[in-house]
Amino acid sequence: MTVSINNRLINFAQQELVIKNDSPERERIKGSLEQLEKILKDQFRGELQEVKRFGSFTRNTILPRKYDTHADVDLMVVFKTDSTRYTPGTYRERLLRVLNGAYPNSISKKDFPAVKLELNHIMFDVVPAYQESYSWDTSLYIPGAADSWRTTVPNDINDSLTKMNQSYGDNIVRQVIRLCKHWNFGAGYPFESYLMEKKIVEMFFWWGDNLYEKFMSVLSNLAGDRAGVRQALEYLQQYERQGNVAKQAEWLQRLLPGFNG
Repeated sequence: MTVSINNRLINFAQQELVIKNDSPERERIKGSLEQLEKILKDQFRGELQEVKRFGSFTRNTILPRKYDTHADVDLMVVFKTDSTRYTPGTYRERLLRVLNGAYPNSISKKDFPAVKLELNHIMFDVVPAYQESYSWDTSLYIPGAADSWRTTVPNDINDSLTKMNQSYGDNIVRQVIRLCKHWNFGAGYPFESYLMEKKIVEMFFWWGDNLYEKFMSVLSNLAGDRAGVRQALEYLQQYERQGNVAKQAEWLQRLLPGFNG
């Protein structure tokens, strides 16, 4: 009986929790992203080293707006600092002025460590940064506490996620991430999205893992001590033993609103 639920869960993760390449939603995001990148480059001209995309959009783990109204696209604006380096607060203020001028009818605000631009179809987190190169390495810096700078590795899990999907097959790691991110949104964001993705990537998977069983296992590992999750997992296990697919689907819908079990 689990196979039936597993297939439905695969369909939900592959068809519903994905911004497909040819979808109008992705085309709107791509258009807005390219426009924003052009505005930043034009406004700051020779001050920029690069505008770097990072985050869930680059990993294809961003969820459609329908399933995560807080989904955003991350942009890192890397400033040249050879002659002058300002404080993080100064760069954020400058970014805010540019966004307010370019998008007067949209919401732009500081949202540490970024400046957030909210359009009607997507949000952007625009983070100021600078880079220092050494003989042995290159480091990126973004705003830290008390208007200081801290190091970051913006796309540190991208390669690991890609390799895991290739190693374990069926895109299962990315599908588990999408399911967990949708649960996280419905639960009111008990976990910071990037840290949750990173933790899942660091978990152990097996070739041929069943998506339903792996999602149950990962969610138990992440949030099994939360009352609502613990109750749902207990009932799902109970109805799985009984072979009651309808009840399994009912409890999955509580964890994953919109799941058409």
